[in-house]
Amino acid sequence: MPRWAEKTLTGWGRVHRATSMVARPERTNDLTRLLQESGDGSLLAHGAGRSYGDAALNGGGRSVLMTRLDRFLAFDPQDGLLVAEAGVTFADTIATFLPRGFLPPVMPGTGFATLGGGLANDVHGKNHHQAGSFGQHLEWFDLRLSDGEVRRVFPESPLFKATVGGVGLTGVVQSLCLRLRPAPSNAVVVRKRRIADLDHFLDAFE
Repeated sequence: MPRWAEKTLTGWGRVHRATSMVARPERTNDLTRLLQESGDGSLLAHGAGRSYGDAALNGGGRSVLMTRLDRFLAFDPQDGLLVAEAGVTFADTIATFLPRGFLPPVMPGTGFATLGGGLANDVHGKNHHQAGSFGQHLEWFDLRLSDGEVRRVFPESPLFKATVGGVGLTGVVQSLCLRLRPAPSNAVVVRKRRIADLDHFLDAFE
């Protein structure tokens, strides 16, 4: 069973730091005991530490490291539905499913972020204008509330809207169902154009 230990956690830029009592569960069932042991104190899930600021830091409280909850639980190749634990990273998802012709529909600037972190921050990628943000591609997620109850949350629920982009304040997301998009190839066609100056650059956009 995971044990609590004092540890200093940081954000990605390592500017913000916070010392917390930290535990790293191996299974989602471990979360029940960890929540009970937190008592009336605060507890926050911490993913891969790739948040830009201090969103996943809980100084003086307790933090649950989600990085070992990193299993793929189910995949339906007919409709691209992936069920995964929250600690799975975007990089692992790409490495596993791109060879099978699928990609996450929205990806942040780093593959080291977790899917749970993507949900908590409702991340977007360079295709934001077309694909929207991460939460728009979720079918459901399993949320462990502060009393230990696990609730499957669907997009029509107010709890869904409060959790996606809610930086972990509604509970601990332990698994999620994400609709991957088809990817016909792992390669892209690149055309290079030399740009002389700013005016030429702006003209090229036109």
